[in-house]
Amino acid sequence: MLAFILLAILPVLITGSIATMISRQGLEDSVYNELESVTVLKQNAIKDWLNVVQNNLSLAFQDRLIRQSVSALLEQETTMSLSQEQLRLELVKFNSYTNYYTEIFVMNRNGETVLSTNNIQEGKIQLNQNFFQEGIKGKFASPPVYEVSFSSYSILISEPILNTAGTTIGVLAARVNLATLDYIMQQDTGLGEAGETYLISSNYAVLTNLDHSQVIPGETYIRTEGVTDVVQNKNLNLGAYVDYSNTAVFGAYSWIPELQIVLVAEYHQADALQASNRVLQTTAGLIVLIALLAILVSFIVTNSITSPITKLVNIADNISHGNLDLQAEVVQQDEIGVLAQSFNIMTSRLRDLIGSLEQRVSDRTKALATSTEVSRKLSTILDEKQLVNEVVNQVQSAFNYYHVHIYLMDDKQEKLIMAGGTGEAGKTMLSQRHAISVGKGLVGRTGDTNTPILVADTSRSADWLPNPLLPDTKAEIAVPISLGSQVLGVLDVQQNIVDDLNREDVDLLQSIANQVAIALQNSRTLASIQERASREQLITSINQKNSQ
Repeated sequence: MLAFILLAILPVLITGSIATMISRQGLEDSVYNELESVTVLKQNAIKDWLNVVQNNLSLAFQDRLIRQSVSALLEQETTMSLSQEQLRLELVKFNSYTNYYTEIFVMNRNGETVLSTNNIQEGKIQLNQNFFQEGIKGKFASPPVYEVSFSSYSILISEPILNTAGTTIGVLAARVNLATLDYIMQQDTGLGEAGETYLISSNYAVLTNLDHSQVIPGETYIRTEGVTDVVQNKNLNLGAYVDYSNTAVFGAYSWIPELQIVLVAEYHQADALQASNRVLQTTAGLIVLIALLAILVSFIVTNSITSPITKLVNIADNISHGNLDLQAEVVQQDEIGVLAQSFNIMTSRLRDLIGSLEQRVSDRTKALATSTEVSRKLSTILDEKQLVNEVVNQVQSAFNYYHVHIYLMDDKQEKLIMAGGTGEAGKTMLSQRHAISVGKGLVGRTGDTNTPILVADTSRSADWLPNPLLPDTKAEIAVPISLGSQVLGVLDVQQNIVDDLNREDVDLLQSIANQVAIALQNSRTLASIQERASREQLITSINQKNSQ
């Protein structure tokens, strides 16, 4: 079941994982490309805005009368076309048209503010400020600096004021309205609600508004991985990190050298990878569904395999306890069905084998009993003819042989003369004084070699000699009746079934033949003793008559 489930789940798992990885990588690349594009666009927008505010500052003194009056003010002339108050109003009016600046002011060569849209600032000395020192040389834009008097960060731009002779007589400066920068960061990000852009100063202070309500521009400092990297390396970079609100984001961050500030564009990873997460969720759902289906199918399949095998195991257990009548049910034609059929064939053969063994044991027991009975009877029979007839009849009836007969060796050891046989064929051969020469045929060869000979199929034996009185003979055994090397005769058994005689029959008949040999010897010894006793009695009788 585990293998089946794994085979079902692994392809989906592998495919889903690869699809998720490809989808995630594609989405990441797409987000990074979009962030990089937004960063470049915003950076260009800031540079364009900076050029606009710098170029527009020069238009403040475009009017000839205002320019002459400012020059007179800076050179401390007594006669002025416009008073200081009128010049202030003109600057305020000009600023109201553009709204680029929060303050426009004029400094003389000593760094003193002689004119400002904010009259409170007039009279202040800015000699040591970089916007004055750089502004007297040419156009200048300062990085964002924190001004304590305003409690905020400011960007100041400045440029020299020249008289008609081309001599620098002062510096025109302005504090830029940073709300425009905030507007640039908030508008047209192209990132939707999941993304934002913002500016960070070189000292990590936030310069523009952020989505997080607790972040205050000028008062909150951000040291995320992306911001720290760009502040330290002053380059454009991309990466995935945790932002100021502890949210995982993809970020693009670049350095704006004109203002020495950091531009950051970020996109929430969760929103960026929604499609990839959906693929992952779909894959997980498919895995669960397929796992459930795999469990169901594997249960059905494994049950269809294990159930018949379990039945076979139970049948095998019963057979091992001796119950050979059980048969395995063949309900399918697959490997299990073939196994069940083979199992049934095996049990059938076991039954046949055990039956055959039982029959062989029975036959062997019967053979031993017959051999014992023959031995018992032979021990009481002293007449040779009666002995021979008893043997052939006992053997034939006990083992249901087709024909049994005994041949006895003649005095010259040249022929085997039939001494007894069963049935009509035996009587006929006895009446004909049937004999076989030593060395001829199955009986003759046995008498010559003093070894038993078995022919299980007479049709396959070239040396076998048929007897017309026994036409149904299909198998034959001839065993010697001998005492040591002396052959007394041959016990011949014939069967009318091919291969029905075997080595066990040979051993049985040889045992009986050995008993017959002993009985024959006893019979002949007795006959010899009786003959000698009769001869001695005759001699004694003759001697008594002669003595009278």
